[in-house]
Formats: sequence, C-alpha cells, structure tokens
Amino acid sequence: MRRSTLLLLTQFAMLTALAQNHHGGQVARRVQALIDRGTPFAPVDLLQADPGAGRAAPLWSAACTRAEALLLNGTATTALLEAPPASMSLTLPTPDGPMTLELERWEPLAEGFKVITAAHGAVRPARAAHYRGRVRGDNGTVAGLSVFDEELMGLVHDAQGTLVLGRLKGAEAGVHIAYREHDLRASRPMTCGTTDSGGVIHAADLVSDPDERSIRCVKFYWEVDYPIFQGKGSVTAATNYVTGLFNQSAILFDNDGVDVQLQEVFVWDVPSPYTGPSTNAYLSQFGSYRTSFNGDLAHLLGYSGNGGVAYLNVLCGPTSIRMAYSDINSTYANVPTYSWSVNVVTHEQGHNLGSPHTHACSWNGNGTAIDGCGPTAGYSEGCTAPLPTGGGTVMSYCHLVGGVGINFNNGFGSQPAALIRNRVNAAACLAQCGTSCDPPGNLFTTGLTSVSATLNWTNLGVVSYNLRWKEASASVWNVMNGLTANSQAISGLTQNTTYEFKVQSDCGADTSVFSSTAVFTTPAPCPDALEPNDTFAGAAPVTLPATVHALIATTTDVDHYAFTTPAPGTIQLQLSGLPANYDMRLLDAGGGQLALAQNGGTSTETIYYPNAPAGSYVVHVYGVGGASNPVACYTLSVNHWASFCEGPDLQWADSISYDRATLHWTALFSATAYDVQWKESAAPTWTQVSGIPADSLLLTGLAWSTDHQFRVRSVCGGTGGQGSTSAWTQPTSFTTSGPPCEVAPPTVLAARALLDGAWRSGANLMVDSLRRQGVLPLTEPYSAMGHSLTGATSIDAAVLTVTGSDAITDWVLVELRPAGTPALVLEARAALLQRDGDIVGTDGISPLGFCQPAGDYHVAVRHRNHLAVMTAQPLALGSTATALDLGLPGTATWGANARKVAGNRALLWSGNVLHDGVVKYAGGANDRDPILTAIGGTVPTSTVSGYLPADVTMDGQVKYTGSANDRDPILSNVGGTVPTGTVPQQLP
Repeated sequence: MRRSTLLLLTQFAMLTALAQNHHGGQVARRVQALIDRGTPFAPVDLLQADPGAGRAAPLWSAACTRAEALLLNGTATTALLEAPPASMSLTLPTPDGPMTLELERWEPLAEGFKVITAAHGAVRPARAAHYRGRVRGDNGTVAGLSVFDEELMGLVHDAQGTLVLGRLKGAEAGVHIAYREHDLRASRPMTCGTTDSGGVIHAADLVSDPDERSIRCVKFYWEVDYPIFQGKGSVTAATNYVTGLFNQSAILFDNDGVDVQLQEVFVWDVPSPYTGPSTNAYLSQFGSYRTSFNGDLAHLLGYSGNGGVAYLNVLCGPTSIRMAYSDINSTYANVPTYSWSVNVVTHEQGHNLGSPHTHACSWNGNGTAIDGCGPTAGYSEGCTAPLPTGGGTVMSYCHLVGGVGINFNNGFGSQPAALIRNRVNAAACLAQCGTSCDPPGNLFTTGLTSVSATLNWTNLGVVSYNLRWKEASASVWNVMNGLTANSQAISGLTQNTTYEFKVQSDCGADTSVFSSTAVFTTPAPCPDALEPNDTFAGAAPVTLPATVHALIATTTDVDHYAFTTPAPGTIQLQLSGLPANYDMRLLDAGGGQLALAQNGGTSTETIYYPNAPAGSYVVHVYGVGGASNPVACYTLSVNHWASFCEGPDLQWADSISYDRATLHWTALFSATAYDVQWKESAAPTWTQVSGIPADSLLLTGLAWSTDHQFRVRSVCGGTGGQGSTSAWTQPTSFTTSGPPCEVAPPTVLAARALLDGAWRSGANLMVDSLRRQGVLPLTEPYSAMGHSLTGATSIDAAVLTVTGSDAITDWVLVELRPAGTPALVLEARAALLQRDGDIVGTDGISPLGFCQPAGDYHVAVRHRNHLAVMTAQPLALGSTATALDLGLPGTATWGANARKVAGNRALLWSGNVLHDGVVKYAGGANDRDPILTAIGGTVPTSTVSGYLPADVTMDGQVKYTGSANDRDPILSNVGGTVPTGTVPQQLP
C-alpha cells in the first residue's frame, strides 16, 4: 500500500509539473492547429474607432481611467449573422493600440436549445454567432466573442489582464467600448457562500494530462430573475446577455478541457417567487420552487445578494441540490462589466462540478491549500499558503487580495481542472459528448519539422483509435490501428509536402466513422539568408517595414538586424512562430538596451516602443539557455509609425465643490505626461502644474462661487514640460459652488455667559479646573443627554492647551429659536465657554456660526448642570457676528428670575444636577441626594473626582460636606433658610 501511494504521489507531482510548464490553453492551441493545417482566418471589419469618441467619454469616464470608444459596422455584422464564417480575424482598436484576434466559431448552446418565458412560454432565440480564440500568434491568451444584431460582447485575457468589449450604455446606437479591467475606477469584490467540505482530495483525483478533455458533457439550465429582464428591457435582450455570458464562461471550461453547453434559458418576464435577500436565501428558494429542470445543473441569475453560492460536487445528485445562484452585473456607470459576472458564474459552476476553493485544506494530495488568498483576505476558512505570483485561478479568492487578482489565463489551475475533468468523466448520469461511438475531433499537429510530426486528437476515453495518414496526393493510406493514446509520432516525411490524416474511434462493441481529414504541410528548410549577423557590429540591415524568416541554428547562434527610422514615432517588433524558447531585445545605436521581450517558451514575443526618436536601432534575437533549432524558422516583423504630439481631444471638470474640482482629459497613448494650466477666469495669468502622469488633476483651495478656466497639453517626450509637447487645448470653464454654512455661516453669534458654579468673583473669571485636571472631554456631552445637535461635536486636544482668560471652562449648548414660536428649537450647536464668558466654536477662538438664514431669533444657552437661559426678545442675526452678553444683568431674558444676579454680573443658576429644569434641595427628585450618591452614599466626608454632573462648583471634585462642598450652593440658591424652595428654569 505504501508503494502504491508513493507511485501515485510521484505521478501527481510529475503531472502537476507538466501542467505548470504547459504553455497556453486548449482554445489557443486549437486555433494554432487550424492555422498549421492552412485554415484561413480572413479579416472581418466589425468595429472601427468611433470618430465621435469625445461625445462618448463623459459616459465612461466616471467608470474608467482609460477606454476606447468604438463604432459597430452594422452592415458587416448583419452579413456575418447571415453567413457566419467558421474562422475569422478581428482587429480591435484598444486603449493600448490595435489588437488582432484569431477566432473560431463554436456552439456553446446545446442542440435543441430553448428559451422559455414565465408569461408567454417558448420564444424563438434571436440569431447569434459565438466565437472562441486567441490574440494573434499568442498561445498564452484566450478570447471570446458573441455577435448579436447591433451588439458585440467580448473578453480577451492576455498578459496585460482582461480586455472587455461591449455596448456603452446611454450612447448612440452602435457605440461600443473597449477597456482594460484594471482601468476601472472601482472593483466588485465577489464573495462566495459555498462551504468547503474540509476533506482531503485523493491525489488520484488531481491527476490528469492537461491536454485531455472530458468524455462527457454537462448541460446547464439557466434561469434569469425578473430584475435582469427589467434592466434589459426585453426577453431578447436578457437572453442575448446571458447567452453571451455563458459563452465566456464555457470558453474558460473549454480551455481546461471540460465540455459544457447551455440547454435552456428560462426568463422571468413577470415577478418571480424569489425574494432573497441573501445569496443563500435565493439558492434555498430556487431549490424549493424549481423541482425539475431541463439540464444536468441549474443556475439562477439575479442582480442581488453580492456574490454567489452553490452546492459542492453535486453531479447526479438530487434535483434540489444540483443548483447554484449568482448575483451578476450588467454595467457599472454605463460601462459593461462582463468579467465580473463571468468570474462569479464560472466559480459557482466549478463548485457544482466538484471543486472547492483553492484555499481549502484539500489539495496537493496531502490536505494543504493551493494558495493563501482566502486567509489573506480575512476569511477564517481554509489553510494558509503562499500567494500566487502570476495571479489566482477561477476557484480562488485572489480577487480580494490587492496586487494578486485573478488571472483568467490561469483558468481553473492544474489541480482544480483535473479534479473537474475526472468528476465529470465519472458522472454516470451524464451523456457522452456526441453519439455512443463518435470519431474524435480537434485533430492537430505538434512538433512539426521538415521530416517528422506528432499527430493529435481529442481523447474520448474509448478502447482505442485507428489512424490513417498519407501524402495528400497519394492514393494509399498508412494504417496504424489499436492506438491507446490520443497522439502518435510519425517520421520519414518529405520536406515542403502536404499530408493528411484521419482517426476512427474503436469503442469495443462498435467503431465510429473516420473523422474529418486534417491537413498539414512539412516546412521547407529555412532560407536564413541574412547570415552572418552574429555580432552587433555585423547586424544585417533591413528596410522598414520588414519581415524576416531566419534560424537560431546552434546553441551559440544569435542574430542582429539593423534598421533606421526617419522620424520620431513608435517601433513595433514581433517575434513569432518560435520553434524553441527565443527572446529579443531592442538596442539603440550604441548597443544600449531599450526594451526586452521574454515571455518564455514558444509564446510570441512583442515589443511596443513609443516615442522613439529618429535614428538607428538594432534587434537582437537569441535562444534562451542555448535553445535552438537547425531547420525551423522564426519570423521577425519590424514596423515603425511616425507620430506627432497631439493634444487631448476632450476635457471636463467634475466633483466641483466650493473650494475644489477634479479636472479630466482624454488620455493619449502617445503622451508620456500632461501639463495643466488653470486660473480664475478674471485673472490675467495662469498657474501651471507640469508632468502629470495621469489623465486627471485635483485642484484644491479654490475661491468659492467663482468662474475658473483650465487647459491641457500633452507631453510626448520626457516629463515636466520637457521634450515635445502639443499645443494647449482651448480653455474649459467651471464654476465653484457657494461655501457650506460650516465654512461661511449665514448667521454668526458672539455670545457671552457666566456659570454660577464656576464663577469666582475675586478673580472676576470662571475656573478652568476641569481643563487643568485633564477631565474635560474632547467630545461634547449633550448628545448623550438627549439633545439633537448640528455641526461639530468634538475638538482637537490642542484647544485645551490655552491658558489664561481664554482657557476653556466647559462645553455649553447654544440654540436658535424662531421669533414667533420660541418653544421650537431650529438649530442647536455645541460650543466652548471660556473663563471670561466668551462662547466660541470648536476651534476654541471663533464666534459661533449657524446654518439658519439671516433673521430674528431667540437665543438660548444650556449647560449640563445649570439652568438654561433665553433672550426675552428676538435678536437680529446675520453673517457678521452679533454680540450678546448674557452675563450683564441689563440683558433682558425670558421669564422671571432666569439668572442669578451677583453684583454687576448675571449668572446661570447652578445646582441642576439632575438636568430636569429645576434646582431643588429637598423632597423627591432633589439635586442634593445625587451628590451623596456620587461619593458612595454612606460616608458623607468622602469625595470623588472627574467630569461629573454632581460637581456643582466645577472644581473637578464632588464633595458633600466640608468647605467648598457641592451641597451648600444648592441650598443657597433655593433660599438658604427654607430648604423646600425651588428655582425653576425659564424657557417656553
């Protein structure tokens, strides 16, 4: 048993290493096979750069930092839908320059695909054509495109990330947008509610050749919730959106050898029974309502729940658990966001097919994690592990980890992909792909030389295969029967000759017909006509534009090519058709390296070098680690485009407030930076900000309610105004808003008041004992006492460092009340009371501002353990501070005996310990007993310190007996000789 386990783990390690070193997915390799056998990929002109791109920019600029507006060629789209080509090439204008896709038509929809609506039953699906493929010449990429009437939906995944193509919401008919996902201003961190089983997956389930395909097909039933129908506006639009979405998801499965198809779409064109609100609730409701469905797995799509959830490993299980729910997105601020939705639906369907999260403690044959993205993102589930350096996979949480993300080029990853293929193949309830005994498809060649080739075909899991091959012009086939693998090497071929082969499946009880014939041509020996060019000094001159076919024939062979550019511009180099791991460099006239391309393996190498000065350059091509091939050519393309420094074609300002604005302009690929000038419209001179690397600039400290202007120019060589620059754009105007009342209050009050408890007549000031003892809080106390406040409620500690007559005694509450109904409080603000009686704002120095419009108001002042006081008459208030001194006996106040008069001062009555609007010494609810309670209740000579309501004298200490106690002032204020007297508060 131990020996068997060791062998299995060794096999697991070898196949995992094979998968990790495998270059490109099955989609790109299938396209390469088509190209190798001469399949034409004729260009189709579906899109062009939108000549009115400036009008579209405001629709996408809130969502993207960069994007390319495109215009759909309606005539070409209609022609394509009427006769969809089996293969085609499509060039997309993108923010990074033109990108050419090589696309193969395929059918992600099952035979007999249906669209059913809740209200009207079956409807005819709209015509569509779906494609899969790659970026031209790059097997490390994968692309998908769905073509509908008046709309394209596309995703491209390459080394730069994900490119999204789709219709721009709110734009004119036919206007589309292409943008990089990393250029979105926001992300949508999808969360998954699926619970991993926690069990260790046996190493045998994680072993599979990455070239293999599943021998069974998974048919999906998708249900579209009512909000998606509402958002899209029709059954056709909703169906087009989700079938285009399924195409992108199916391509990711297909790229890892898993066959999935969409069997049926059900659209709720009336309100559905699903109410959520959580993803788990949607999944539970889906399982309860949908007791049967047309497919192997069912998936409910909606616009709510913030993520997705699925049952794990449920192929052939009960109906109610063969399900998933996904909260998808249509757009973000007018911009299509298919990639977000592709991520969530593919992730949840991966759970249904058996894969847990990659951070689960289930992988590697030993119960460890593939990556540590889940724990790093803050989730307690799973095991810790290193973060992936090349981005996460579909089943990971790496999209939640900054700087990591999910790289769709990684697909599911070797272990999850193998696990899914094995579990699909083991699911007896699934039908085999095609009929009971079908011929293999996807015939292609690898390792093609002038005298040998390896023939490949899809592994259908049958008993064996019968191979026939010959020269195309020959009449007799070479026969090879009983092959158990899905590839076969052949040799003895003739150079520059066309061959063909076909394969038959032997299913044991039956054999299939032979497959369609695949064709390949052995290459002629490479001409390599520009040798010798092994040194920089001996570089072979080429004339632009140049295409070179040459060899790296030995382990020491290198090639150099010299060219000259007549004007500044962009240099583009492409090294393709690599028979081994070749890299290239762009060198200047002195041999200094300007750029390097080193993708690794046989992936196409590309250098895009903008803003290149006119002059001489050299391309250096070499094999990595001695890589070479004595007969197989590589192809080098050298191109140059002259350029001039162009200014932005659109600029605008947004996020405009009273003192700031954000300036925007359209980014240009030719620009390395931008200069901006701005000024107040009436000002004679501009203020310049130079060398801005982005396409926006935040201005602060602007004058409010003022017209401003700005203009922009591009810097196309160097930064900070250095090098080539464009002309300044025409000025764009914007106006700052009026200031908020916190900055320029319409009513300002310079009030004064004195507190009886804190007043010391000998000093003619109030005490600041609470501040000096460090117990005065930085946050006002009145909110906690039930008062509703406006404005600032806390202060900086530095405010309490002021000493002298302006030192802070305590917090007070100031109210504005209407002249006609003084019982109503219009606005209440917390303020600070200085020792000399000045009431100031939370900065400790300014008069107190209010947001009420200028007018006549009663003013009331409250304190936490003193009786409040209010002016008898309304006071005229405006933006200039109005003085009010409530410390003078002559200032008329509301009611009778509202203040305590002490000589030439009027003080707020102290002793309102309970803050109930009456000072009371004896009887129920008196203010004396809380003092005794505060010090402990049994020993009257005890004291307690702090910021306390019972501290009537405001010296920071509560005392019941002895000198300077807090009980006697209450007795004094109620009469001194009749303890049953009271002093009521005078407010309406």
